[in-house]
Amino acid sequence: MHIKKIVIQGFKTYKNTTVIDDLSPGHNVVVGRNGSGKSNFFAAIRFVLSDQYTRMSKEERQGLIHEGSGSVLSAYVEIIFDNSDGRFPTGRPEVVIRRTIGLKKDDFSLDGKSSTRVDVMQLLESAGFSKSNPYYIVPQGRITSLTNAKDSERLNLLKEVAGAQVFENKLRESQKEMTKTKNQRDKIDEMLVFIEDRLSDLNSEKDELKDFQDLERDKKIYEYKLYDHELNGITTAIEEIESDYQNATENAERFIENMEKGEIAVAELTKSIDTIESELKLLKIDRQQNVSIVDEISKTLYDKKATLSELRENLETQQETIKTSEKAFQKLEKERAENERLTSLKKPNVDKLRATQKDLETQISTLKTKQNLLYSKQGRYSKFNSKKERDTWIKSQIKGHQSEKNDKLSETQANKNQLQTYTEDLSSLSGKLNQLEQLMNGPQIQGEIEKLEQQIASVKAEMTAENDNRKTIWRETDRCENIVASLKGDLTKAERDVATTMDRQLNNGLQAVERIKKSLGLTGVYGTLGELIDVNSKYRTAVEVIAGNQLFQVVVDNDETASALMNELIRQKAGRVTFMPLNRLKPKQHTYPDTQDCVPLIKKIAYPQDIEKAVLQVFGKTIVTMDLARGYELSKEFNLSAITLDGDKAEKKGLLTGGYVDNKKSRIEAMKLKKIKLAELKDKEAEFLRLKMEDDKKGQQIVKLNDELSKLHTQMDKVITQKKELRLKYSNLLAEKFKIEDYISILQDQITDAETFISTIDTKIHDLEGELGTEFQEGLAQTQKEELQTINKKLSQLESLLSSTMDQLYVEESELRELEIELSESIIPRLHEIMKRTKSKSDADFDQEIQKLTEEVENLNEQHSEATIAAESNTATIDAKTRELRDLKENLEKINTQQKKLIRSFENFQKNSERSMAKRQVLLKRRDESQAKIRQLGTLPDAAFDENYDFDRDVLLKRLNEVTDGLEKFSHVNRKALEQFLNFTKQRDSLVERRKELDNSEESIVDLMKHLSERKNEAIDKTFSEVASAFTDVFEKLVPKGTGRLIMQKKTGDSQAAGGDEDDEVMNDEQADEEGIENYSGVSIQVSFNSKSDEQQRIEQLSGGQKSLCAIALILAIQKSDPAPFYLFDEIDANLDTQYRTAVANMIHELSANAQFICTTFRPEMLQVANKFFGVSFNNKISSVSEIDQSFALGFVEGEQKRA
Repeated sequence: MHIKKIVIQGFKTYKNTTVIDDLSPGHNVVVGRNGSGKSNFFAAIRFVLSDQYTRMSKEERQGLIHEGSGSVLSAYVEIIFDNSDGRFPTGRPEVVIRRTIGLKKDDFSLDGKSSTRVDVMQLLESAGFSKSNPYYIVPQGRITSLTNAKDSERLNLLKEVAGAQVFENKLRESQKEMTKTKNQRDKIDEMLVFIEDRLSDLNSEKDELKDFQDLERDKKIYEYKLYDHELNGITTAIEEIESDYQNATENAERFIENMEKGEIAVAELTKSIDTIESELKLLKIDRQQNVSIVDEISKTLYDKKATLSELRENLETQQETIKTSEKAFQKLEKERAENERLTSLKKPNVDKLRATQKDLETQISTLKTKQNLLYSKQGRYSKFNSKKERDTWIKSQIKGHQSEKNDKLSETQANKNQLQTYTEDLSSLSGKLNQLEQLMNGPQIQGEIEKLEQQIASVKAEMTAENDNRKTIWRETDRCENIVASLKGDLTKAERDVATTMDRQLNNGLQAVERIKKSLGLTGVYGTLGELIDVNSKYRTAVEVIAGNQLFQVVVDNDETASALMNELIRQKAGRVTFMPLNRLKPKQHTYPDTQDCVPLIKKIAYPQDIEKAVLQVFGKTIVTMDLARGYELSKEFNLSAITLDGDKAEKKGLLTGGYVDNKKSRIEAMKLKKIKLAELKDKEAEFLRLKMEDDKKGQQIVKLNDELSKLHTQMDKVITQKKELRLKYSNLLAEKFKIEDYISILQDQITDAETFISTIDTKIHDLEGELGTEFQEGLAQTQKEELQTINKKLSQLESLLSSTMDQLYVEESELRELEIELSESIIPRLHEIMKRTKSKSDADFDQEIQKLTEEVENLNEQHSEATIAAESNTATIDAKTRELRDLKENLEKINTQQKKLIRSFENFQKNSERSMAKRQVLLKRRDESQAKIRQLGTLPDAAFDENYDFDRDVLLKRLNEVTDGLEKFSHVNRKALEQFLNFTKQRDSLVERRKELDNSEESIVDLMKHLSERKNEAIDKTFSEVASAFTDVFEKLVPKGTGRLIMQKKTGDSQAAGGDEDDEVMNDEQADEEGIENYSGVSIQVSFNSKSDEQQRIEQLSGGQKSLCAIALILAIQKSDPAPFYLFDEIDANLDTQYRTAVANMIHELSANAQFICTTFRPEMLQVANKFFGVSFNNKISSVSEIDQSFALGFVEGEQKRA
C-alpha cells in the first residue's frame, strides 16, 4: 500500500487545484525554496491522516483556508491510496480519503461517500497507522525536539510506542471500579447492622399486631360491604342511563338515517333543478332563435309578397303598354309609309326641277357669254387702231381663256375624283349602317344580355341560399356559444368542488400540470388516477378510503415526462404534485382469498389497460369484506389490507381504522362530474369551432359568389355600354352619311358650274378665233347688233323662268328635307323604341318570375308556420319545465324544512345526551372512586363474601363504628410490623448475597490489574529491546566506524523519582528485562563515532550534527520496531554533516524497498538515491507542485546552496 495521488485545493497557500500524481511507491523527494509551500504540502497530508488538526476553533479553521486575493470559502485535501495489497479492508484496488474544511464545517469522505472522522481513523489503524507511533510523519522541528529531549521524555516516547498508555488507561479504570466496589461493600455492611437491629425490635411487636389485624379484618369487611352497596346503586343508575342513551342513540340513528335520506333527496333535487335550469336555458335559446326566425321569415315574406304584387302589376302594365304600343306602332308604320310615299313623289319632281334649273342656268350662261362677247367686241373696237393690234389682243385673250379652261378642267377632274370617293364612302357607310342596325336590333347582343340576366339571377339565388344557410349556422353558433358558456360555468363549479377535496398547493399543482402539458405538447400525461378509473357507487367509499390523496397523483408514461413536469413546476413555483411514472412502477403480485365473503377491490374498478400498473399499485393489495372482523382475519392470513363497504379498514399489521364517512363529498364523484363536464365542454367547443369554420367557409363562398356577381354585372355593363356605343356609332355614321350626301350635292353643283364655265370659255375662244383674221371694224355689224338684241330679250325671259323654277325647287326641296328628317329622327327612332319596349320582357318571363316568387312565398309560409309551431312548442315546454322547476324547488324547500326540524331534534338529542353523559360521567367517577376504595382495602378475607355479613346499611355502619372504636386502643401498634419483618429479612438475605458478589468482583479486578501491569511491563520491555537493538543496527549502518546503544535508567530510590538524570543508575537492555517499569527513570543514548571499543559518549556531549544523527537513528529504529506503510520526513537532514547525510539518504533508500518515503530536502545527497522528484513553486502567494527530473532537482539545490 502506498500514496498514489494527492489533490489539494484552497488549503493554506494552495489556492488552485493542485494534483500530485503518480507518486513512487519507493523514495520520493520534494524540493523548493523556503516559504514556497513545502511544509504546507506535508501539513496537507497530516491534515487528513493525523490527529493534530482536531477540535479546531473558527479562527483555526480560517487559518487553514487560503486567504490571498480572491480568497475561497472552503478547502479540501484528497489522498488516493493504492490498495492492491488489500491492507485497507475495503475490497477495492484504490481507497480515496478526502477531508473538507470550511468556516462552519469539517467533513470526511471515504471513496466519495460521507464518513466520520472516527471511521476514517479506524480504517487507517487497520492498515497499520498506529496512534502510539506518530513518527511516520516527521515535520520540521521534530528532529530538534527529539535531539534536545531529556531521558525521561525519551522514556515516555518509548512507553507511547509500546502502547503503555492503553494499559495505563485500563488500569485506571480498574482502580476506579475497585474503589467503587469497596464503597458499595462498606454501605452493605452498614445496612446489615441496621437490619439486624430492626428485626430484633419487630419480633416483639408481632403478637400485639395479631389482635389489631383481627379488628382490621372486620373493619375491612364492613367497609367492603358499605362500598359494595354504594357501587351496586351507582352501577344500576349507570345501566339505566346507558339504556336510555342506547334508546336515544337508536332514535338518533333514525334521525341520521332520515337526515342522510333527506340529504340524498336534496342532492337529487338539486341535481334535477340544475338539469332543468340548464334545459330551460337551452329551450329559451331555442325559443329566441325560433322567434328570430319567425321575425326574419315574416320580413322576407313581406318583401316577397310586395315583389310578387309589383310583378303582377308590372305584368298588367306591360300588357296594357303592349296594346298601346301596338296601336302606336301601327300608326307610326302608316306615317312611315305615307312619308315614304310622299318622298317618292317629291323626289322625281325635285330632280326634274333641278334639271330644269340646271338647263336654264346653262342657257343663261351661254347667252350671257355671247352677250358679253358682243359687248366686249363693241367696246374694244375703239381701243385698237389696226387689225394687227386687234389680232394680237385676241390671241392674248384666247391664250388666257385657254389657261382658265385648263385650270377649270383640272378643278373639275379633282371634284369628280372627290365625288367618286364620296360616292364610295357613302356606299360603305350605308353598308356599315345596315350592319350596325342589325347588331343593335339583332339577336346576338340581346341574347347575350338575356344570358347574363339569367346568370345574374342564378348567382343571386345561390347567394340567397348561401346567406340563408349562413344565418342557420349563425343561429346554431349562438346556441352553441350559449351552451359553451353554460358548460364553462358548470365546469368551474365542478373544479371548485374538486378543489375543496384537496389542499391548495396540490390544486395549484394539478392546474399547472394541465398548462405545462399543453405548452410542452406532452403526450405521456394520462391524468390523475381518480379521473382515469370508474367504480360503482357501492364501492366508491371503499375506493376513496384506500386511495386517499393518491387519487390526485398524476399518471405519466415514464420518469422523463415526470421530470420535465417537476422541473417546470419548480421553475414556475406552481405547487406540488406526486407523479406515477408507469415505467418505474412494479406492483407486487398478491394471492387473494378464495372465499365467498370477500372480493378483490381491483375487480370492481374499471380502468384503461395502459394504466394497469398504477391501479394495481394503489388497489392491488386490498380486498372488500362484509364486516371488519372477517376482514381483519383475512388481512392477517393473506398479508393484505381489508376494507368494508362503509370504509372501515383493517391493515395487515393489525391497525384498524374506521368511523363516519361523509358521502356527500365524494372525491371520485366530483372528479367524475368534472371529467364529464370537461368532455361535454370539449365536444361543444369542437362543435363551436366547426360551426365557426363552416361560417368562414360560407362567408368565403358568399364572397366568391359576390365577386362572380360583380363580374357578371361588369359584363352586363360592358354589353350595355357596347350597345350604347353601337347606337352612338350608328348616329355618328348616319350624321356622316348626311354630311357626305351634302358634300356630294355640293360637288355635283361645282362640277355642273365648272362645266358651264368651260362651255362659256369654249364659246369665248370660239368667238375670238372666229373674229381673228376678219376685217378690222370700228363697231358691231348689223347682224351682231340684231343677235345682241335677241340675246338680251331671251336672257330676260330665261332669267324670269329660272327665278320661278328656283322658287319652286326650294319649296320642293324643303318639303323633301322635312320628310327625310321626320323619317330618320322621329318615325324610325320611335318605332325602334316601341320594338325595344315590347321586346324587354315577355309575358312568359313575368309568369316564370311570378311562379318562382309564389313558390318562395309558399315555402316561406311553411317555414313561418313551422318556426311558429316550434316557438310555441318551446314556450309550452318552457312553461312545463318552469312548473316542474317550481314544484322541485317547493319540494326542496319542504325537504330543507324537514331537515331543519331533524337537525333541531338531533341538537336536542345531543343536548340531552350530553346531560346524560355528564351525569353518567359523574356516576362513573363515583363508581371509580368506590372501586378505588375497594381496591385500597387490599386483599379481602373470605368472610367478606359470606352472606352472614349481608346486613343493611345502618347495621353495617353501626358495627363499623364499634370496630373503629376498638381499633383506637391499638393506635400505638406498628401496623406494618409483620410486613416490615418480612421485608427486612428479605433485604438482609439480598445484601448478604450482594456482598459475596462484590468480594468475588474485587478478586477479579485485582487479578486483572496484576495482569495488565504485567502486560504493560512486557510491552515496554519488548519495545525497548526491539528499539535498542534496532538503534544499534541503524547507528552502525549510519556510522560504520562507530557504535551506539540505548540505556534504560533505573531510579536509585523512591525519593529520586522526580530527580534529574545524573543520580540515576544505568541499566542496559538485558538488565531492564528483569526490573519493573515503575523503577525506570529514563532512556539515555550513548554512542561512539570513531571506535567500537572506545568509551562511548552520552548524547549531551555531542555536537549539533551528531545529536541530529542520533535522533534520526532513534526515529528509524522506532520505525523498524513498529513499521508504517509510508513515511513523511520534512528536512530531517537539515542539520547533518555531509558524510552523515549520504548515510541517511542511503538508509532511507534501502528502507523504501518495503515502504513509501516522501521527503523534503535542501541537500543533494538524498536526490542522488531518490526514485521520483517534485518541485514546489510559489507565485502570487499561490503554491503549486509539479513533477521534475533528477538533474533539475540537483540544479535547484545547488543553486540554493550558492545563494545561501
